[in-house]
Amino acid sequence: MNIDKAADQIYGMNPEDHTVYGAKIIFDIIVGIRLPQETESIGLILNIEAQANSNTQYPLLGRAIYYCSRLLARQKNRPDGFQHSDFQNLKKVYSIWIIMNSKKATEGVMNEYTISEKCLKRAYHFPKETYDKLNIIMIYPNSKYDMNDDHYGLMEMLHILFKAKMTAQEKKCQLEKNYGIMMTKKTEREVEGMCNLSQIHVDAGRKEGLAEGLIKGMTQNVITIMKKTNKTVGEAMDLLDIDESLRPEINKLIHKQANENVI
Repeated sequence: MNIDKAADQIYGMNPEDHTVYGAKIIFDIIVGIRLPQETESIGLILNIEAQANSNTQYPLLGRAIYYCSRLLARQKNRPDGFQHSDFQNLKKVYSIWIIMNSKKATEGVMNEYTISEKCLKRAYHFPKETYDKLNIIMIYPNSKYDMNDDHYGLMEMLHILFKAKMTAQEKKCQLEKNYGIMMTKKTEREVEGMCNLSQIHVDAGRKEGLAEGLIKGMTQNVITIMKKTNKTVGEAMDLLDIDESLRPEINKLIHKQANENVI
């Protein structure tokens, strides 16, 4: 299908979700899909999340499940969702996660998670469309890619878009030459947007890592002063003139180490 024509069947949705009080979510990309020549959607919501790395304090898969749950829940009583108890109109949600920098063990991995039916007693199968409402795909592109390889698959394309150290122009040439993606002005802008998105997430990951390292360093300094001067945590942080916004995290790390008998 021509990309420009396909775009007419893809409509953007509000990336901000306020359905849970005090727990706002901002999705990276969220769109609905329409059938060609139709104004109504076909019951499909696509969410794409670009993650800087997999080194988080929580399992990314858990976050993906939560995101899908929010995308399902927010459909109720909305103009683009379903009304009252018309759950037969609940749209299926796809959430695709692209993790740009992952552990070596997960590089090249692409896993899918769905809702399935299991008969625990007498076998009876309900229509799949009644429960098949959630699909998660976790993708971990490879760090290295042989540009002379003639195997042009999805992983290689994602590597070019999100990980390869190329200019936007070089990436566009590769996509056109090896994947047959015609570079119209609109497509070129979208490729440049993806390049910018990947850089934003990589930069965010670096900043997050630097901040974490800074807090750990401050924590060790606080512990050293406590040991040498017999001062409390608060007094040690006062001596170091540590910003109030950082103190709760440092307190948490100190208590954790104390419980683990590290201090």
